[in-house]
Amino acid sequence: DTSGTAEITPDVCAEWDKHFIITRQEVDQFVAWFNNPNDYPDYFIPNSILDWPAHGDVSKGQSYYLAPFYDNNGDGFYDPYVGDYPFYDLDPEADCNRSRDRQPKLFGDITYWFIFNDKGNLHKETEGDAIGLEVQAQEFAFATNDEINNMTFTNYRIINRSTFTLIDTYFGTNFDPDLGYAQDDYIGCDVKRGLGYCYNGKAVDG
Repeated sequence: DTSGTAEITPDVCAEWDKHFIITRQEVDQFVAWFNNPNDYPDYFIPNSILDWPAHGDVSKGQSYYLAPFYDNNGDGFYDPYVGDYPFYDLDPEADCNRSRDRQPKLFGDITYWFIFNDKGNLHKETEGDAIGLEVQAQEFAFATNDEINNMTFTNYRIINRSTFTLIDTYFGTNFDPDLGYAQDDYIGCDVKRGLGYCYNGKAVDG
């Protein structure tokens, strides 16, 4: 919740234990229909847009704004029937200003949006104390004709919901990559590029 205690209950965690999946193509089609409905007489708004988790349950103390959305009429409320949609920046040059640039957006051609926190479960591996962090995450990928087509990207928006001011704070990510058979994989890093990688340790994967 946003009261400063950053509390969470198991039932609320379970309610948000899911992925919200959207594609840029779905949003492109929606915008085209909304701007020219007569050209798309058989169109219907998909559930991925109708059920987009733009707002939390404020009666439970959750943040009013959650998943990023484009607010077509500027009323602050997500409503696809007035032209609001999950916020892919479809035409960034049409409205290029700093306030728009700072707005959270979606990336990729397919996006898995989800939300988690550091208080809803036990820290069995680190045994660290919970801080009260909320992470609004995206896993996304692009449809291309090159190597990027085989990549998955991660974007985290990290929000401190506690009353503690964090100073000299650092974040890292923990990945457990398996490339085919998991017992013959090697991992490495390229420090200058900030790049980690995984590769098969044998010519023939197990």
